[in-house]
Amino acid sequence: MIAASSLSNEEVELLKSYRFLPEIEYSSTYIEASKLTDSKALRSYLTERLSLIRTDDIKVAASLFIKRYAFLAVIGLFLMSYRNKKMDLSPENVVLVDREKNGMWTPCFYLKNSTVTPFSTQEEKQQFLQGFFRQHMDVIIQNIKKDSKLSHIILWENVAVYIFWLYENKNFLQEALSHQTVEEDFVFLLQNNNGALFGEYSKNPLARYYTAKVKVKDGEYRVRVRKTCCFSYMLEQGEETRCNTCPQTCKVCT
Repeated sequence: MIAASSLSNEEVELLKSYRFLPEIEYSSTYIEASKLTDSKALRSYLTERLSLIRTDDIKVAASLFIKRYAFLAVIGLFLMSYRNKKMDLSPENVVLVDREKNGMWTPCFYLKNSTVTPFSTQEEKQQFLQGFFRQHMDVIIQNIKKDSKLSHIILWENVAVYIFWLYENKNFLQEALSHQTVEEDFVFLLQNNNGALFGEYSKNPLARYYTAKVKVKDGEYRVRVRKTCCFSYMLEQGEETRCNTCPQTCKVCT
């Protein structure tokens, strides 16, 4: 058996920018992710944070919550693909801690056990992915879908945009231990026939959003326009919080 090890100082500092908390002050307001797998507890959690999220609409809160929660996927996938390391992202090991940044609710993630072990085979990676997406992320998505009546199509795109950003980040790729491994992981994540990896899906819920980037009017760079709207513009800040890839406003140049 391969022994577990601690994250390196460099990895901790990097993951902190993706809302990883190496330590927790128990005076903080927090909730164990295992409680969020219960639909009633999750709705109560979101209702209590409407003012923090700056909305009075539970549907908007639910969408923004998943956008924040998607950073847990970024943490796990970065270590998997760029460092070949596995961490425990089970609901029982994850603690969601309230934080605020620039006036916005930006919860962070603390892991009770943050040790990591190297992946030995591709099968281990598949087991890790299925454990996280199917048994953790999709459980929460289905609860939100049931209680807020928000389509899982919107919720999965909220997750997908951050995963695409992670695997297309040029700075990360330059420092990757193996570009080929990163690319292979990304291709696998987008295979349309592995829907079961993510939940009770016949098709991959991420693949539909991986479209070509396009030039939009007044845009400086080519962007991948979202297929759905995440309702960010409905927050108190209004248009200031609208995504720059919003399908409502992006006009593709021809």
